[in-house]
Amino acid sequence: MTIPLYVPILAILTLSGCSDPHKYEARLMNDQTLEQDLKAIRGKRIFFGHQSVGGNIIEGIRDITAGRSDVNINIVDLAKTPRPAGPYFGELRIGKNSHPATKCEAFSRTVQDLLGDSLDIAVMKFCYVDFDGKTQPGVVFSNYRSMIDSLKRLAPGVAFVHVTVPLTVRTPGWKQLLKRVLGRGESSDLLNGKRQEFNELMRKQYQNEGVFDLASVESTYPDGSREEFMHDGSTAYSLIPALSDDGAHLNRAGRDLAARELVRSLAQAALQGRHQ
Repeated sequence: MTIPLYVPILAILTLSGCSDPHKYEARLMNDQTLEQDLKAIRGKRIFFGHQSVGGNIIEGIRDITAGRSDVNINIVDLAKTPRPAGPYFGELRIGKNSHPATKCEAFSRTVQDLLGDSLDIAVMKFCYVDFDGKTQPGVVFSNYRSMIDSLKRLAPGVAFVHVTVPLTVRTPGWKQLLKRVLGRGESSDLLNGKRQEFNELMRKQYQNEGVFDLASVESTYPDGSREEFMHDGSTAYSLIPALSDDGAHLNRAGRDLAARELVRSLAQAALQGRHQ
């Protein structure tokens, strides 16, 4: 007797309800360290170009600075608010999702526009959706590096903080199988593998400069272990499920961790700039 295709698939669906074996608890940075980092950047003019996950991180910065009047960060949406005369943390949604080249173009234009304000630090973040089944990570990185090199020549006084691409939660094995059977979409492992390839290029190229390793924040447990898998014979990483409510964007715990790490990276850039 021939067993219908849907029978083994239903069995997989039924047996796959395992929960994450790790009991995730938010990693907390020492408050004294956070306060020092916030003080290091409060007098700077900073530009952060991003998209949706960047918005989560901005919300996280608002959370961790709430009630800290002595280290308050003046966050300004540059699309809606005139740039203030003094220090600011300017944030702006740049380019179009799934079109990484447009983000490089928008970031470059905005940085050049802000140079008259004595911009101190500039940060650009790609989004997880900028990497699909057809994306060539090496090409995206080459375009980014070329853009940064050009800006460094134009703005030698600006410190650039480089950001690894955010990850997504792994698609459960049963769902990956179901998608393959139905011929639908790319697996999360393939796309996270592409993001990993780009992130390794970013880390290697800018290891001696400021790197905000967002992908590492998203994939590292409190005990130092990683949410990892094997992809094409190499280790790759994915977003810890407990840090997201939808498998891609950051929830309260996720944005708290990411915001603290971004502030730390900015403080390091501010300190390096002071010593140059």
